[in-house]
Amino acid sequence: MSKSTRTKLKVLQSQDFKEWVASFWLVKRYIKEQQAHYSVLRVDIDKKLQARFKGYLRKQLQSKDFHISEYDFNNTDGDDTLFTISADATDFVKVEAEINQGFEKPHAQNYDELLNSWAYVILFEKDGEKVYAWKKISAETQPKKAKSKGAVFFHNHKLVDVEDKEVFMVYQNYDFFVYDSTTFVANKRQFESSMNFREGMKANGEEVLSDFKALDIFENVEIIREFVGSNLHHLRKLSSIRKSAYYKQPDYMKKLIEVNSTEQWELKISNGKIVVEKATVELLLKLLNNDRLRSPINNEMFDSAAKALVAIKATSS
Repeated sequence: MSKSTRTKLKVLQSQDFKEWVASFWLVKRYIKEQQAHYSVLRVDIDKKLQARFKGYLRKQLQSKDFHISEYDFNNTDGDDTLFTISADATDFVKVEAEINQGFEKPHAQNYDELLNSWAYVILFEKDGEKVYAWKKISAETQPKKAKSKGAVFFHNHKLVDVEDKEVFMVYQNYDFFVYDSTTFVANKRQFESSMNFREGMKANGEEVLSDFKALDIFENVEIIREFVGSNLHHLRKLSSIRKSAYYKQPDYMKKLIEVNSTEQWELKISNGKIVVEKATVELLLKLLNNDRLRSPINNEMFDSAAKALVAIKATSS
């Protein structure tokens, strides 16, 4: 039986990593036909830098009692939360396959190869165990960026201008970790950007819109397409609708239409179909994702995109 995500995290948090070996991998990426492709270069690092990377890992993973939550398109980042998702559901498997070719991969031979990379991965290994720590590279990697911040270096008893040094920035925090086929996401925005999730969300959206047409429960579906466009927030909503798949439940859509009337939610209904209108398209997407919830305590109504199921109330037969 596979370990639970909570157990996996406890295993990671119990390690001191001092005896683990760290290796540094540069990730290159290019897009072809809306698919991301990756290659890697191994970069030699000294023992002092290995120790620094292991220190960053210990500090980030072992300094908090994290709350574990399953990744959802509508999750929001929190300092004490790690979102989990199977590594197989992300582009990381492509990168891992490249890294696992090991010493067959070429080493970086010159400074130019370090620049304009997509990310770097620190691979920590011991006795067959592997932890991958990912960091997306930002513009600060470039010397010209460091120079604009007024950075200089003290080298050989003198200050040296940054443009005369081959600079590469490393960071104290990683965006996500992969261990035992599970991804632990610390920075959701960087994770999604790194793993090409926008294109995935676009594909999800197209699937949902095709479903809407095939199910013949809406009129004017194209208004939804126009409303969503390439807006990341709206693409998240369509991806959440696809994941929850309430619209595929005939009783759900029937009840949505009934409640729309009793609650006066202003969706237009004609001949048993929902007529999509520009004025109410955002409301429609909320309702399709079951985002409108009522408190059983004081009967107040809320919009809530991020939901965690507590219990299903039994109905009498």
